[in-house]
Amino acid sequence: KTSFFQALNIPTKITRGAIEIMNELTLIKKDSKVGMSESTLLGMLKIFPFSYGLIIKQIFDRGTTYDPAVLDITQEMIMEKFAIGARNLAAVSLATNYTTLASIPHLLAKGFKNLVAISVASDYTFEESAEIKEFLADPSK
Repeated sequence: KTSFFQALNIPTKITRGAIEIMNELTLIKKDSKVGMSESTLLGMLKIFPFSYGLIIKQIFDRGTTYDPAVLDITQEMIMEKFAIGARNLAAVSLATNYTTLASIPHLLAKGFKNLVAISVASDYTFEESAEIKEFLADPSK
């Protein structure tokens, strides 16, 4: 095996039955082509600095190409888009007087406001409107 190191001009010595490389040596560099001898030497030293993978340049789907950034979707982005859609659905439902699950909370809140307004304008009081009527009677409290 020492002849292999000598062929690559790597000074070695044998110490206690093991081959020792005498000097520090840079065998390969990032983004450079690795030759067969360097690859064999790295295998002998049990060094495996290689990784393999794909770098996506473009996405082609149904005749349209996209930038790979469209794949970088987070959970927060999905939740934000869903909330915007639910808000738009509620707005359309309220504008068209068509009740949906998205518009029910708004309709209940509007109904409660109407009940409080009636309570304030009349002598009728219920538990939830009592505090508001008390505040309107004496704002200093």
